Amino acid sequence: MRTLALHQWRRNKGSFLGFGAIILIAACMLGSALTLLCTVGPRYTALADELHTADVDIVVPRTAATADVRDVIDRTTGVAAVEPHDVLLMDAQIHDFRGTDFAIRTMITDADAPRTLNQTRVLATAAGSGDLTIAQYTAQFGQFAPGERIELRIGGHDESFRIAGVVEEMEFGNAGSQILAFSAPAARFARLERAYPQARMTEYAVSVSAGADPRAVRSRLERALAQAGTPVAIDASSVRATRMMVSRLIILILVVFAVLVTVVILALCTFHIRNIVETDRTDMGVLKALGYTGQMISHAMMAPYLLVCVGATVIGLALSTLATPAIGSLIALQAGFTFHAQADARAWLITIAALAGVTLLFAWIGVRSLRALQPIEAIRGISARSQRHTVRPLNRMPGNVRTAISLQQAAASPSRNLLVGCMAFLMTLIVSFAAVLTYNATVTPGNLYNTLSTETPQVVATPSQRETTEAMQRIRAIPGVQNVIAYTTARVGIDGTQMPAFVSDDFDATRNDIRYEGNHPATAHEIAMGSALADAHPIGSKVTVSHGGTALSYTVVGYIQSVNDGGTVCELTNAGYTRLDPDFAHSPHTLYVYCDGADTARVIRAIESTCADLVTHTTDMEHMRETSQQMYGSIMSAVSLAMLILAIGLTGLVLMMVVRSTIVRERRRFGILKALGYTSGQLMRQIAAALMPATAAGAVLGALVAGMAARPVTDALFATVGVMRSQFDHPALLPIAAALALTAVQGALALGFTTPIRTISPYQLITE
Repeated sequence: MRTLALHQWRRNKGSFLGFGAIILIAACMLGSALTLLCTVGPRYTALADELHTADVDIVVPRTAATADVRDVIDRTTGVAAVEPHDVLLMDAQIHDFRGTDFAIRTMITDADAPRTLNQTRVLATAAGSGDLTIAQYTAQFGQFAPGERIELRIGGHDESFRIAGVVEEMEFGNAGSQILAFSAPAARFARLERAYPQARMTEYAVSVSAGADPRAVRSRLERALAQAGTPVAIDASSVRATRMMVSRLIILILVVFAVLVTVVILALCTFHIRNIVETDRTDMGVLKALGYTGQMISHAMMAPYLLVCVGATVIGLALSTLATPAIGSLIALQAGFTFHAQADARAWLITIAALAGVTLLFAWIGVRSLRALQPIEAIRGISARSQRHTVRPLNRMPGNVRTAISLQQAAASPSRNLLVGCMAFLMTLIVSFAAVLTYNATVTPGNLYNTLSTETPQVVATPSQRETTEAMQRIRAIPGVQNVIAYTTARVGIDGTQMPAFVSDDFDATRNDIRYEGNHPATAHEIAMGSALADAHPIGSKVTVSHGGTALSYTVVGYIQSVNDGGTVCELTNAGYTRLDPDFAHSPHTLYVYCDGADTARVIRAIESTCADLVTHTTDMEHMRETSQQMYGSIMSAVSLAMLILAIGLTGLVLMMVVRSTIVRERRRFGILKALGYTSGQLMRQIAAALMPATAAGAVLGALVAGMAARPVTDALFATVGVMRSQFDHPALLPIAAALALTAVQGALALGFTTPIRTISPYQLITE
């Protein structure tokens, strides 16, 4: 049997190498996905434990941080330890954050105060002194370095700091928690406290008891401290889910495409081994006549596949150690913690076992017919398969002789047609999906940005006290301004959780409609809930909303999405929020200014010159949008290019094996046709044409399915990161173009792989 196995390897070496190349691709993708799955989570947990990250963080105003509040926290069920820290909490704009102004809440702590919980680890320091330490996420994503200066606009004033160093912290991590953490030396921290007394807060870092749920403890604390007010309340579980969002999406994409590649492998394995059985049927019959059993022959046939599979899988896993660190760096950039991907034994074992197992299974399916093989029938050339499948005679085929021969060959092998058709179908789906991603990330980049973000105007203007209406009217009169709406982000409490509340009377005038079900609020007693709260609050139900010491009931009228907030948001009208905070009616409302993107700079200059007495600050949001769109576009373009290369590579490998197998099996017939006067070019075109009906059928079916399923598949993919309503466009021409392009590519590849037919000689066949 060893001799038979070696014979199969020598005779079909090219096909086995092609099979191994596809296995290698699947192993690389699956190995990377499983390595990330097995290492990212444990690395996050290890860092959190190493830095003694608090399970819950509650922030209350310094004036409310009394002994009674501390006593309430200590007596809350599930609380094991509490550590208070003086902090400054404020809304700030970070200038030149990746080339733009970035607005976010910031927490500044005293770098010299001792800490047991929420410790940090120094990653880099500046030569000389500095007066602000920044987190890793701010340094990498915002493109800041130790020794450089960073400017924060706080309370209408610009504060400049020299960056003393970069630290790793696991309390907030990235912008997904809606807070960025900084720390300042005691002297600078004290000056900031004196300059911004309204920002003085006390943070209670809480460690929960063993077995307690951090989310449940956080909710209990928020309810218990409702009177004191909790502008920030986060738990480690929610922060972890937000920070791991991108890693989950990457792992899902890798697993899905590894499965698609594996499907191609399985179909190819079954086809190839059945083809060998049919080609060497006479030899198999002789072996059986000599006393070898079907099981012995089957094992010898399956051995090369198993060896090639294991070898290619190991090589693919080795290559994954080069690809995984690049993916890991992307995860580290988004998640805001140090991660260096390394090979994981569990991922390797699972990948080898999975691919080897399915290869053995489908190889066994391919050799099952050997058990029923009768030696006499095999030696005589009688095939049960040929008796079941009768080729239609040439005189009953339509068209001339050449067309009839091509059609007869196209119908001669149902298994080959099924393999080629399935491959064309799957590759059309992949290319169509890649085309949709590229179109929405580069041709219409606003679609991807709007899917992953909330409302983003071209300009955000902050009016002076009691000047909102006048500022809105004057800005609206500026040439080039298309619309101005009041759109303020406040904070409220629902179900014991503090969350952003989008407050406006003009939700229908926004450019990015984040509502995915129901309606926006229209009255003072209505509210739209975020996706994370949808299950607990059906449309039409009542929900209690709190702010400060006020708690009122609202009717749920719709649902909205917000990826960055994890779906924990809501919408209220101006009158609806004024019920909770009467001072809001007289407070300045943030103004969203809409214009053409190219006019943004001119409009900002006009606002600053004509509304200097009404507007305290303007922010160029268009620049931030463009920067984000370029980043998203480059990532999606790279993903799409990888998918396109994968599709063409798989198509080429499969066609190479199919065409070469066809030439080996039909070698005698091609020799006879050459003796009758057919040229090598004619026979090459005949083989390529025989594959086109199955290719075209698979591509057409793939285009139809892609056209119907593109939106549900895209929605399901982005739903894993909290997107409930995708803004993607799905032009019908994309699947059609993908099908036509793939059909043309497959035809060209098939024609190119038929070149070995030139070596067939009628004289050599006669002498054989």
